[in-house]
Amino acid sequence: MASPAKQAKAESHTIVGYVHSVSPVKTSRRNVRYFEANLQTGREEYHRLVAFAVGKRTAFVQASQNDRAVKLANVKKSVSYSDPGGFDVICSNGSSLEVVEGVQFCRRDPSSMGQMTIGEVLRLGPRQRVGVVEVKILPEGTVSKVVAVDGVQCELKEFQICDRTGQTTLTLWDKQILAVQVSKSYRLAKLATRKSGDRTVLTSTPSTTLSEISAVGQPDSIEVRDDRQNTSMIRGIVNGVQIIGKHRCRRCHSNQEEFVTRASTHRCQRCKLLQRSTSFAVSYSGVLVLTSNGQDQSLSFTNSAICNYLKEKEMSESMKDVEAIEEHFLNIGQVDISVNGEGLIVSIQECAENELGGLVLEADFAGELHELSLEHEEVKH
Repeated sequence: MASPAKQAKAESHTIVGYVHSVSPVKTSRRNVRYFEANLQTGREEYHRLVAFAVGKRTAFVQASQNDRAVKLANVKKSVSYSDPGGFDVICSNGSSLEVVEGVQFCRRDPSSMGQMTIGEVLRLGPRQRVGVVEVKILPEGTVSKVVAVDGVQCELKEFQICDRTGQTTLTLWDKQILAVQVSKSYRLAKLATRKSGDRTVLTSTPSTTLSEISAVGQPDSIEVRDDRQNTSMIRGIVNGVQIIGKHRCRRCHSNQEEFVTRASTHRCQRCKLLQRSTSFAVSYSGVLVLTSNGQDQSLSFTNSAICNYLKEKEMSESMKDVEAIEEHFLNIGQVDISVNGEGLIVSIQECAENELGGLVLEADFAGELHELSLEHEEVKH
């Protein structure tokens, strides 16, 4: 039998407050759709709100945008993992929302929704939203990983970031990884916190935006977290390659199972919106078989490694044509590939010998042409 405390948590409640930061509709691992928000229930009291009644999202958005207080009836209180002393508010299809007047406290944005320093972030619990941070990307400690999300391989990369007040880890996903460079400073908006051991770290969300800014300072001492000791360089010839391109709707963030790359338009399989094909985000994964010292090694591509290589080679036009990318790697000659401890390709460099060989061939060909022209002149005379 459940304890009285747990029974109380399961009871229905009526709560009055202001709604902040309504999220897009999300899909859980169990394929359940929901959205989140912050619910202000006092002058400086906030709770995470999780709503499984996605049809009510418009009403929540309107209340938030119009700064109107609401009364939520028939909601549940759940133990909060981000605030052990507080609770989360759970809304179901049986819950109701009503705009009310005469609330005894004023609407105030949570402090974490404004600009924060890293020192302030480190004092937050997990699953908190952070409005804005301005940070420097440190050159050490970048770690790439590939995880499966809804059956699709997605790349995430952990960066060490700092400002004058402290240092922590920032996790970026897929295309966001390509938008930053180490040793530069950025303004990032709409992040979330999580716990890594006893440390609060930041992670990007589908709504995260970033822009480069002037240099941000750093603390007096930096904790070095360098993963280069786990990175090795392998030289060899590419003997096999498979690259998979996955497309995702930028509007509802759903993955597209069927996508015709040569078509000018595509209708999203979830939100049903017909869009230009170029408006869908594409990410790459795959396998490369490298022959080095007479042995074959199977290495896994990361999206950032492929995109950075194509950008360096000025092959942006080929990014939609997976077969063209595969053929390029098969014909490239010797390559130097940097591989991390996870067996993931971090970077790809064409060997200098390939370029030198091309120059030698061009010189030989030019020499042959010159000799032929001299012979031709002798025949004429």
